Amino acid sequence: MTRLVSLLAVVLIVAAAVGLYRFKGESQQLARQIAELRAEIDDEREMISVLRAEWNYLDQPSRIQELADRYLDLNRLDVEQISMVEHLPMRPLDIDPSGANTTIGGFAGGDDRTVQ
Repeated sequence: MTRLVSLLAVVLIVAAAVGLYRFKGESQQLARQIAELRAEIDDEREMISVLRAEWNYLDQPSRIQELADRYLDLNRLDVEQISMVEHLPMRPLDIDPSGANTTIGGFAGGDDRTVQ
């Protein structure tokens, strides 16, 4: 009976040692994965900071103005081109919502020109 209990104790101790060894290996593997992920996160953060610095350089108004002057054929705005909203003509009234192709008279501004 003592031999059976001793044998059972030895088997349990060996099983516990094997289980502990496996858990140790798994925990070491997980620790390596965590370290790799942290390194990747650090690399990504560094890349983000580099990209932000590059974006700040590319987004400078003076640089954009220089590129616009160099590559776009734009003319400067003359003073005569500046107007007020009140000087713009009013939109025509949509009196016939049915969509029939009829001639409608009158503008929203009171003009009696015909709108088609």
